[in-house]
Amino acid sequence: MVKPGGTEGEAARELTATVTAAGGRAGPLCRYLSSLPERVLLFPLVLVIQLTGSALAGMGFVTTSPPALMVGGTLFWLAWFAGILFLAANGTDRLLKKAVGWLRPTALAIVLLLLLVGIAELVFIHTGGWGSDRSQILDGLHRVFVYNDGIALSHQAAENMLAGKNPYAEGNIVTAMQEFHGDFDKTTPLRRGRFADVFPYPTTAELRAVWADAVNDPAHPPVEIETKVNYPAGSFVFSAPFILFGITDVRIIYLVLALPALAAVTLLMPGKLRLAFLAMLAISLALWNSVASGETGFMAFPFMLLGWALAKRFPWVSALFMGLAVATKQIAWFLLPFYVILMWRTLGLKRAAGLVGIVAGAFLVVNLPFILKDPLLWATSTILPMTEPFFPLGVGVVTVVTSGLVVIKSSFVFTGMEAAVFLAALVWYWRNCRRYPHTGPILAVLPLFFAWRSLWSYFFYVDIIALAGILIDEYRGFGAGRKEPVAGTVTAR
Repeated sequence: MVKPGGTEGEAARELTATVTAAGGRAGPLCRYLSSLPERVLLFPLVLVIQLTGSALAGMGFVTTSPPALMVGGTLFWLAWFAGILFLAANGTDRLLKKAVGWLRPTALAIVLLLLLVGIAELVFIHTGGWGSDRSQILDGLHRVFVYNDGIALSHQAAENMLAGKNPYAEGNIVTAMQEFHGDFDKTTPLRRGRFADVFPYPTTAELRAVWADAVNDPAHPPVEIETKVNYPAGSFVFSAPFILFGITDVRIIYLVLALPALAAVTLLMPGKLRLAFLAMLAISLALWNSVASGETGFMAFPFMLLGWALAKRFPWVSALFMGLAVATKQIAWFLLPFYVILMWRTLGLKRAAGLVGIVAGAFLVVNLPFILKDPLLWATSTILPMTEPFFPLGVGVVTVVTSGLVVIKSSFVFTGMEAAVFLAALVWYWRNCRRYPHTGPILAVLPLFFAWRSLWSYFFYVDIIALAGILIDEYRGFGAGRKEPVAGTVTAR
């Protein structure tokens, strides 16, 4: 027990000693924890902040409770941004040295807890829930892990491409959701038709009524629901070969693409940091939940991961993967300017221009066949996320609207904030990218926190991307008598 009047550091040391004494194998574990950089130990705490924000926002949306849950979730997400930016900054290890006494046992406890939560989620998904009499929140959680409209349309697009059809012309949300067993509450409503005067979001009854009419006439999807493929061609091109060979669930394809990328970045890290990274990866529940729920951003995740994490070591290879990322999902378009700035400021304008050429070439190889087939259709489809009359939704600042605290029916104010934050982030990164290179992925998605639609899936992967880049670039001598981060040199290969 901690003696009365003992300091926080003494309490943490006693907790560590207790863990060590609890079993013969705990000693090596504690020694390993003591050898890790402090910023790695901070990562689990940052994940807890993220998961708390997601949970509060999700419960607020599912239960339509008072604004406190939604707004509370937004505050936690804002704290997550602050935490992950702090972690990505140089000097974090030094600043955390005084806190390491409580940080080590806290990190260990969080890792064990989140591993247990992850196992419980797997059981929940596999069994279809814990019994038939579920609460409203548990029922909402269960419905997360089924095909949504984005993955259904992408799967349908791959099938249409394999059948020789233009996926952008043949998208049909009704037939897609019927084929892949989706439901009305996983579609994206638009402020048109019967929803033109609805605000801030259609009720379940209103959505169900529109969907009931839709299934009676599947050939003519209702104007109130998004029905078009609105992603770059990589979102369905890369999955098509797997579907051709019999894989019937696109989420499996996401994993097949992601695991080699994760293995590659892990092998590039110093040996003593690999286990820690794998542990951080295992407890990144938002990342794995995105696979289970079929978030289409996960298709681009492995390309963005390799594009960013290889940027300093293998810039030419990284440019290829960054090109595949922007060819797949629009979220990578936000990351691209920060990638270009980093390459420009570290390699010089001439080499950076060559890398941009590789990015553009990879993008065109994937998308050009569909651009040539119908340029206007391709262009209008890929910019739909920015032009469609969507309802406000997300975990960002827009919760002041979705929770009912204020009534703002135009997205103009939020678009202005998003643009201003994006410009400020670019300017700051231009001036500071040499010193804080791995803040780039976080700054790239920060503007979306201020957008009219700030879905949690926009943010779930950048912490792993940033952490991988940090461990690869800044700890090259780790384990050889060195614990402090070192400056990585840029070598073009």
